[in-house]
Amino acid sequence: MSHMTAHMTSMRGWAVALVVATLAATLLLPRPIEAQEAPTTLPLPAPFEGVAPKPGELALLRTSRTVTPADLSSGLRVAGCTPGVIAVTVGGQWQTFVAAPAAPTFVNTPFLAAYPTLTAGTGFFVRCEPAPLPTGLALASITTIEVVRSDSPEPSYWAVVTSVVAGCDKFERIDTKRTGDTFEVTVYNRVPQTLVACPAIIGWTSNRIQLTGDFVLGRTITVNVNDTTKTFIAGSTTIPVGGPPAPTNARLSGSISDLTMTVPAGEAERGRVTVSWESSLAVTGFRIYQRDCSGVPVGNAIEVKATDRQYGPLQPCRPGGNVGVAAVSVAGESPITWAR
Repeated sequence: MSHMTAHMTSMRGWAVALVVATLAATLLLPRPIEAQEAPTTLPLPAPFEGVAPKPGELALLRTSRTVTPADLSSGLRVAGCTPGVIAVTVGGQWQTFVAAPAAPTFVNTPFLAAYPTLTAGTGFFVRCEPAPLPTGLALASITTIEVVRSDSPEPSYWAVVTSVVAGCDKFERIDTKRTGDTFEVTVYNRVPQTLVACPAIIGWTSNRIQLTGDFVLGRTITVNVNDTTKTFIAGSTTIPVGGPPAPTNARLSGSISDLTMTVPAGEAERGRVTVSWESSLAVTGFRIYQRDCSGVPVGNAIEVKATDRQYGPLQPCRPGGNVGVAAVSVAGESPITWAR
């Protein structure tokens, strides 16, 4: 029995020794190298500070880090601006980099030799290339721009634009956008997309474009039409009145039609009048205006149908008030014909 016990004790010893040896071998074995993820490469920040201009516009920006002209051009393209030229001033002199891809190499050789990089904080001007035109369209050549107004207390304004239509070209459309006190007007012609024989003639087309929105009196308003610019001062009386011819023979009728006469006390009904007028042209309607006894416009214009030639009853200011009528058409509003 004791022999058996001794044998089992010996076996346990060997087992323990085997486990210890196995653990030791495991710890001593070279451990596999864990796969390490490649470090993430963060994208470089935009090479400029500020907001990139829209196609066809100009802006003053500055570099955010040291960049090459090519890097700056690439960053502008990412921001939606295809740069045409990038210009910096050095010693009071303009130095220009032509960013267009088609520019010959020799054009930018002097610039790159003198300024291979632009340091952070360098101010530069950039002009973005205009957005490509829709297929089959071209910008029309502009002959004249005239601004006209309505003859009303709060005048409306229109730009009368004359553009060239030559050969097989045809007038297509006009797009208008307002930003602050500036109107951007684009006149398009439809041009042939195949080789065709076109007559060697030059024609013109005139379009009347309403300049919508509020106007602050005394402010300079700019109207850019393709490559031509016109400015005017809001509220200026030197702006010609446009629109159809004014109504004729405006007259008042009623018990007391003479506005220089007062109405007897208690007889207000006798002071009411009707205004009548004549107009033989095709119009879209008429507008009735009133002035108080001091000549100041009163309230809003009264809209009247194109088929009407009179309106009433009205009870204008006495003595000295005025009642007037203006014609309205797609061409705008005529001068006001006043009837005393």
